[in-house]
Amino acid sequence: MRVSRNELTASLKKAFEGLGFSVGDYQDATAMVIWSQMHGLNGLQQLQDALPSLYNCLCLHAKLISNDNNYTLLDGQSSSILLCGSQTVRLACALARQHGSGQVKLDNCHNRRFIVQRLVSAAQSDSALVAYWVEGDGAFKISIESGAKQPMYSEYASTSLSADQSLMIFVGSDLASVEEKFSTVIKLGPVVETISSDAMINSYSNMLEQGIEIDDNLWNELDNLVARVLVESTESSRAGAGD
Repeated sequence: MRVSRNELTASLKKAFEGLGFSVGDYQDATAMVIWSQMHGLNGLQQLQDALPSLYNCLCLHAKLISNDNNYTLLDGQSSSILLCGSQTVRLACALARQHGSGQVKLDNCHNRRFIVQRLVSAAQSDSALVAYWVEGDGAFKISIESGAKQPMYSEYASTSLSADQSLMIFVGSDLASVEEKFSTVIKLGPVVETISSDAMINSYSNMLEQGIEIDDNLWNELDNLVARVLVESTESSRAGAGD
């Protein structure tokens, strides 16, 4: 079936609320999924894959482990980037404003591909960013210049094994300096795939005009989560009816 962006946005907000996300969290999570889907990064398939773990998610944010000048280590506490992503990017940008550059490593966090929308949002506030993570046999790198609306998205052959579900974010005022810092920390393997800015723009335009294709099973799952919120709202209204 096909739905409009507005229909999907409304459904996702209520669905994430049904999973226990707070107001700010479900708004950010919805934005991440919508951006990923509309720009050709398969956001809805990622969400469908993530839902089994999200049903049991405790809705935890990242915990600070260490902070040393412009480098911070966070523990995602087995949560999702849909909950920890905004916090992590904001912290990296704050470090960059204070020290000229910032680096944050987030360990023990899942669904990292959704981070792209948070990077794009941060780039609109005069930040250049690079994000990197290892997933299976692949290593993903997202780079975005300050003020840009589409990132450079590349997958590489992984040169290392990573079992800690980590994400690294580098931030500075210009992309050249951020890339230089990144290259001193991470050595990339051969390129496997890149997704161009033009491809992202074309995907967005097509879905905006023609609607977003969504699997019927996923739509039904979202409807069930939305029903949780509606039932709770009705019961709350009944409970207060005699006040």
